[in-house]
Amino acid sequence: MSAQIWHGRHGARLSSSGHNFTYRAQFVSLSVEEIDAGASPIPVDRLGLWRLRKRDYGPQDGTSLRVWADEMLQGQYDLSLVTLPRSAIYGFNPVSFWLAQDGPGKLRAVIAEVSSTFGERHCYIIRHANGQDIAPTDRLMGEKMFHVSPFLPRNGRYSFRFDIQNNRFGAFIDWSNGATSLGTSLTGKATALTQKTLRKTALRHPFQPEKAMALIHWQAAKLAARRMPFHRQPAQLTPHTTPAERHGHD
Repeated sequence: MSAQIWHGRHGARLSSSGHNFTYRAQFVSLSVEEIDAGASPIPVDRLGLWRLRKRDYGPQDGTSLRVWADEMLQGQYDLSLVTLPRSAIYGFNPVSFWLAQDGPGKLRAVIAEVSSTFGERHCYIIRHANGQDIAPTDRLMGEKMFHVSPFLPRNGRYSFRFDIQNNRFGAFIDWSNGATSLGTSLTGKATALTQKTLRKTALRHPFQPEKAMALIHWQAAKLAARRMPFHRQPAQLTPHTTPAERHGHD
């Protein structure tokens, strides 16, 4: 996947309260090898209106992202990172998607790297157990093992679905524990990422991480006002990776 800016929307709907929201989002996809080499169109470990910091991802120590991803996936693929860049002064990314492709249109695996507002992270490794391509209609199931919201318990099951084309991105993550369900989505259309489009978009939307954090707290305040049950943060489980390989179809 070539370097792209995605202009899209993030949405969510919680069944137990009828609470839902949709807001605009700008995110990027970048070659992992270019990030490692410092050759990304977005500054890596340097100043910029939009920028990346390698230790925000993967091994979180500034070492090779490629080596980390290869070890996680136990194989080598064409790797792209779909992520929300840091602003000039702040960084927070609720979820980044590492796309492992074996040629154009052949999505073999996804690492969903999830971050919470509590400063913790967890990775879901999403793929078919037999290694076949992930089709747009495929749903891959995995247990929820990471606490991300005080209004949802740390149990239940995720369903992941991806619809990724050259100029269209769609990630759909549904959670349910039998009593409550939450549907979330991140979708977007692509623009080639060049210095011109980067400058134009960053000037229009300079504070994407700040916006994401503010919206999380705003939605939390709304749920608190509705007296939604509150779940205290439990100790994080180990290991910090979970497979999502059980298969279903729409």
